[in-house]
Amino acid sequence: MQNSFVQAKKLYIILMTRFRFILPVLACASLMLLGACGDLDLQPTDSNSQKCSTTPQITGFLADFGGYKKGKSIPFKHSDGYLFSLMVTDRQNYIDDYCQKHLNTSLESPYPIYSILLSSQTNTFYYDEKDKQNSGIIDVDFGQYRFSLRNPVSLQNSLVTTKVHGKDTMFYGIDSMYIDTIRINDVLYTEVAVSHGGKLKRTSKTDFQNSNTVASDAKLYYNTKKGILKIEMEDGSHISINEKGGK
Repeated sequence: MQNSFVQAKKLYIILMTRFRFILPVLACASLMLLGACGDLDLQPTDSNSQKCSTTPQITGFLADFGGYKKGKSIPFKHSDGYLFSLMVTDRQNYIDDYCQKHLNTSLESPYPIYSILLSSQTNTFYYDEKDKQNSGIIDVDFGQYRFSLRNPVSLQNSLVTTKVHGKDTMFYGIDSMYIDTIRINDVLYTEVAVSHGGKLKRTSKTDFQNSNTVASDAKLYYNTKKGILKIEMEDGSHISINEKGGK
């Protein structure tokens, strides 16, 4: 009986020693299912340390995009020549029951009637501060079009090399690309990217299927500082930011 007790004690020590790294992760995963996942810092010497946070505020590219704050008005111009403004009418930052952070922003114009919804969410876990600041996608819904915006900085590292007619050719393996600069209404903007949009499938004259898109020639130009710079639609018309100063 005594030998069995000693062996059991040794086994307990071995398990606690070898699996002390995994136990906190299992605990956090259990808490996530209950909607109560707290901040967790694992071994600092581990290159794959993860953090789970209940702090609802999103930081980095997703939060900095456009500097949009409720009540802000952004001057725009239609390709037909008329001027209008897009106003930030709503901005919500929250965390759901699965520890996913969400940030939704609405831009609206009373006339002409335009409505743009920007929605994003962050991963529950991230590996380092750089990943936290640069990762994430902003989905933009504009009428029948949907665009997915990625951090222009990360797009610079998304080039892929392939052989075309025997020569090395660089291209982007995703639906967005970094174009560096663009001039819009006599203003030069830098660190610009362009997203090729999809068209939402129509289920009726007024409703669209939110989860399905088909190929489209629509494009959205943007940078982190100013946000949406220009949206080109399939009929050749476009709307674009109309300001002095740029960058």
